[in-house]
Amino acid sequence: MDHSEDKDTKLPAAPQQHQHPSAQAITSRQQQWPQAETRYNQQATYIPHQNPYQQALPGQNNVMAASDMMNIPPYPQQRQPQSIYQTGVYPHFNAQQPYPPQPMYYQQQPPPAGPPLQQIAYPPHPFIQPNIGRLPSDRPLVKLSVSLIDTYKRINTVYYEERDARRAARSKEKGKSQGTYNNGWDDEHYDYIVTPGEMFHGRYKIKERIGKGSFGQVVRAEDIETKQEVAIKIIKSKKPFLMQAKTEIELLTHLSEKDSDDQHNIVRLLTHFMYRNHQCLVFEMLSLNLYELLKNTQFGGVSLNLIRKFAKQVLKALSFLARKDVDVIHCDLKPENILLRHPKKSGVKVIDFGSSCRSNKRMYSYIQSRFYRSPEVMLGLPYSVAIDMWSLGCILVEMHTGEPLFSGSDQFDQMQKIVKTLGMVPSAMLDRANEQNRQQFFDLEKSPSGKSIWKLRQTKRSTTKDSTSTSSQPKEDDAPKTLIVPSSDPVASLSEVVQSGPRQKKKFPPVDTLNSPQNYALFVDLVHKMLAYEPSERITPLEALDHPFIAEQAMVPVSVAQNPAGG
Repeated sequence: MDHSEDKDTKLPAAPQQHQHPSAQAITSRQQQWPQAETRYNQQATYIPHQNPYQQALPGQNNVMAASDMMNIPPYPQQRQPQSIYQTGVYPHFNAQQPYPPQPMYYQQQPPPAGPPLQQIAYPPHPFIQPNIGRLPSDRPLVKLSVSLIDTYKRINTVYYEERDARRAARSKEKGKSQGTYNNGWDDEHYDYIVTPGEMFHGRYKIKERIGKGSFGQVVRAEDIETKQEVAIKIIKSKKPFLMQAKTEIELLTHLSEKDSDDQHNIVRLLTHFMYRNHQCLVFEMLSLNLYELLKNTQFGGVSLNLIRKFAKQVLKALSFLARKDVDVIHCDLKPENILLRHPKKSGVKVIDFGSSCRSNKRMYSYIQSRFYRSPEVMLGLPYSVAIDMWSLGCILVEMHTGEPLFSGSDQFDQMQKIVKTLGMVPSAMLDRANEQNRQQFFDLEKSPSGKSIWKLRQTKRSTTKDSTSTSSQPKEDDAPKTLIVPSSDPVASLSEVVQSGPRQKKKFPPVDTLNSPQNYALFVDLVHKMLAYEPSERITPLEALDHPFIAEQAMVPVSVAQNPAGG
């Protein structure tokens, strides 16, 4: 068979005049490897290199593309295109005649892997909490994806917080004139200079100040994470106040642990933190206090039906505090420290444990607000949870009459008003009293029979430093206008006070169904037992909850919003 024509035959895809020298070298090299035919037939078929610019170029000018060192990785059979079995780059190799063998360094095994990297266990970040109980919106994935804008806003707020607050503090005219207190953050009373819109702790946006006292101030704020309003108690930056706040935090934490279900009408401490040398306590936001409610009635008082509702809830709180495993004395129970949960409902909670203590760790001797101060505290005797029952008895009468039961101008006048209504303090109690405290209110005199008896002083004892006599001469302003005579019938005196308050003087509409004589008698009996002189004889919170006045069901549903007086 004559093959002379085959020698002159030229492939159309790669004209001989344009064939690259590297292609000729590959052809000659393939002729030197006879075993390559058998070897490569057993391997996967390779797709020839396709030059997309072959038709446009007169020849292959890309040296790298035509180099024998360039090998194309194998493709599976089903992915091989049928239209590129032959190219102009390697015209002598196609699907029937595979590529030349790969260079040796392509056939080598990869170097052995080194030892595995050690996993370093980093300590958990203090601000990273587990997902237990976490809302879906609090998850890091949500905050870094759909809530990314809110996350950036939070970061910017924290970043610019200190700069903006410092500018606001410097702009305070009082701070400029009085000098600097606490690096310019406080006024002359060491109260923090609050600026509306300021961000506390990177989370709480201040709205306004809603209260102020000897401890510091209370502001309304918004929790930007939960979108809920909270009340922040900002303690003064002085060390004694900070130490007292530490005790309050310990007590509130203890109460929260014992009342985990929030069933005993005690305010909830949400969290606490230090902010510019001020201890801040974050509480749930409540509504009006009972004094503000009384003010809304023009000090006309509320009905006995509403008083029953208030008393039952406060007694439940006091019975919880009196438990042996709780053992907390509030020490400052008054209308301002009993708050409505909601402005349109009669639910209440007890707040402000800044003066509170344990019965075995009494820290102060001068406690309780004057109008609600118990006689054992005034006489310097040891006190217990019974002092809170005395305060509650005074509060219940005030909530009905519209004015304090014992409104003394000072401690001496306070004792005068107590004795005038409830009668003389028992002699056994006065015998145990602190001598210095007792001499402020009582004198020991001889009776005609020669027996020593205690008498109520009619004049205030002088407290001037140059006084050397134990029986000082009173000043003209101290002389009483009328002689104070101790009551001989405390129940009758209480009944007269309860039924002759501003509510009757202002001629409020009659509410015979609610304020019936029977209800008045039960109410006076309960108050009289709350105001027993001897703490051991005073009614306890648990006993008061079983009293007929408290145990009786309310006759008519009460809405504070519709009728603040509850009648």
